[in-house]
Amino acid sequence: MKKITSLILALCLALSLSAVIFAGEVTTSGGTGSTPVSLVTTKDGSFSGELAATAMSVTVPTSFPLAMNPQGDVISADNCRITNNSYGAVRVRMVGIEASSGWYLTAFGAKSTLASEKVDYHKFGFKIKLGNGTDRMTTAADAEEQTLIAAPETGCYMTGVGDTAGNFINVTYSAIVAPVSDPYNSINIANVLFIIEWDRAN
Repeated sequence: MKKITSLILALCLALSLSAVIFAGEVTTSGGTGSTPVSLVTTKDGSFSGELAATAMSVTVPTSFPLAMNPQGDVISADNCRITNNSYGAVRVRMVGIEASSGWYLTAFGAKSTLASEKVDYHKFGFKIKLGNGTDRMTTAADAEEQTLIAAPETGCYMTGVGDTAGNFINVTYSAIVAPVSDPYNSINIANVLFIIEWDRAN
């Protein structure tokens, strides 16, 4: 009896750790059999592990540095990108910008548009482009925030990590800044918000 009990317990354990395959029988020549293909997604890739979906992993730029000289010319970095490290395709759903406390958005354009502003008014205009998409720029007047990209568009899409040519998009940006009376060393004037989502089939 102990041997039978041990055998039953061992069989139950084996069935719990592996996929159970049931046989389908074809009884006539030329007969057909239908076998379903079933999928389970688990954290450890086993048949009985904890259920889990594909993991999202996307990196966005840690900062958008700007450097302004005494004549008001502003330069930006040329190596910013968003990279999709996920197995699945993703897209940028929305991009917004929010001015830091004491700073205000204004329409992006030539720096001369800010030459008539009072010094230390702390205004700036901002422009950004994702991949081969369209330039999106601030148009607000003395606003604290603005949505720059409201929905996925050309330039917002990235493939999964297996496609090394398509799993990233370059981010280009520029700005104009009103005159300042004091020198600044890496002061934060705004934050750019990215919302990333799966590029779903439906």
